[in-house]
Amino acid sequence: MRRSLQLFAATLFGAAVFALPAAAQDMTTATVDGTTVWIGGGVQFLSLPDIRFTGQGGLGNLRRQKNTDSDWLDFGGAGGAGFETALGYWGGYRVTGAIQGFWANADDDNRTSCSGGPTNCVVIDPTGALVAVGSPLVTDTSRDADYWGGSAELKFGRPEPVRVKPNLYRNDYFIVGVDIRGIDQSNTLHATSGSTKVFKYKETIDTTYTGGYIGLGGEYSFGFLKGIGGFYDRLGLRTFISGRAGLYSAETDYDGRFAALFVPFSSKLSMSNDELAFIGTVSLETRKQLGARTSLSLWTDYEYISSVPKMRYDNGAGRPTMIESESVFATRTMLRLNIGLGSQALYPDPTNQPYK
Repeated sequence: MRRSLQLFAATLFGAAVFALPAAAQDMTTATVDGTTVWIGGGVQFLSLPDIRFTGQGGLGNLRRQKNTDSDWLDFGGAGGAGFETALGYWGGYRVTGAIQGFWANADDDNRTSCSGGPTNCVVIDPTGALVAVGSPLVTDTSRDADYWGGSAELKFGRPEPVRVKPNLYRNDYFIVGVDIRGIDQSNTLHATSGSTKVFKYKETIDTTYTGGYIGLGGEYSFGFLKGIGGFYDRLGLRTFISGRAGLYSAETDYDGRFAALFVPFSSKLSMSNDELAFIGTVSLETRKQLGARTSLSLWTDYEYISSVPKMRYDNGAGRPTMIESESVFATRTMLRLNIGLGSQALYPDPTNQPYK
């Protein structure tokens, strides 16, 4: 966890590199001149792989139980901040540099029960040194996951901004960026049999993703649907979309501590794993202008992560504990306040700039 926070802080510290004096701006889909800052908060939904630690069916027919459920009920608060600043013209493109970061937390509590014959419920510590059977068994599991990230990117846009809404979609810029993010899990399991405490198991699974991405973005409109388009226009709303796709090195560190409470036994197991991961993101924004230099945005990121760690625990029959992986989906929605720095207007005068 400490290493993850250090990497996150180092990424955001690089924001100072892009600091430039503010000037007149026009937020279409990217800052045109000067600097725009934003801050926001909202909710994160994160569907992590199941924890399957306890078993039932006896040693000869061991079936792992779901000690947690990977569903969209794993949610929590999210916050973020960033800024974008104009860097001038590069080879005929209007270029901006942006730094942004986010942090979110998702937690979940779940209870799993096992009953049946005296050897139906099975507990195996991650090292495979202790195998215990019995019945009944009730396991309470708590999962706490921090999801964080920071990125720096360049947007290459058309030489002059277009202020007329498209009928459907208009591509305005291409994106190149570098990214670091992490999913840090802290999971705790407590088990009892009747009034007897059976075991306590605690694990940390920290995964850090480092890589780069490319993408594109622009403005879309419901103008081709006259009713909806007109309704959005009357409310003064603008809608934007962007997509990013990247490859990442996914480094996972696992640390598990097991303690049996009915006999004097404890164990510890640590391991690491490196994989290649793909992360794809589609971002939707609906923006409302509040003043000459401010606007409010409802921003949602829809993410696909191809590799998130999933533990396969020792089966007591010669198959050791291993770090596996599976793909997950996540979505993060935040309400953002956008502020243009400087004394000049962030947005063009609608009486002088045609806007359909």
